[in-house]
Amino acid sequence: MQFALLALLIFSAGISSTAYSQKPPVEDQIAALESKWSGMFGERDLEGVMALMAKDSVLIMPGSKPIVGLEEIRNATKVMLESDDQVSWVSDFAFVSASGDMAYDYGTATTQNPDGSSVQGHYLVVWVKEDGKWKVAADMFN
Repeated sequence: MQFALLALLIFSAGISSTAYSQKPPVEDQIAALESKWSGMFGERDLEGVMALMAKDSVLIMPGSKPIVGLEEIRNATKVMLESDDQVSWVSDFAFVSASGDMAYDYGTATTQNPDGSSVQGHYLVVWVKEDGKWKVAADMFN
């Protein structure tokens, strides 16, 4: 009887710490940030996109050497946002380090071209905690 009561208490504690938690798991927070970022990109919100970048971010695009630093990333992002292409993406998987200060996620990106055709690709983003907020340390896509 005592064992059954102890097992019930342990099981109940596990349920209350997860099912009734008000804060979503960090992996869900990362996926939500990706969704927000994709939306800002679609709205051509340069300042919103740049607010997600860490101080020492790097952007790795196809056919280009790595773009390092906020000013260079701003310039490259501005060019992308001025394109007639519509780009969106969705996180497929997120992982957070045990220390909780670094994460990565990857997912599927879609580019709608002005001629109506579309291209599917993938991305990988490394996130770091900077001043208590998740920021993009590295963004790579194909």
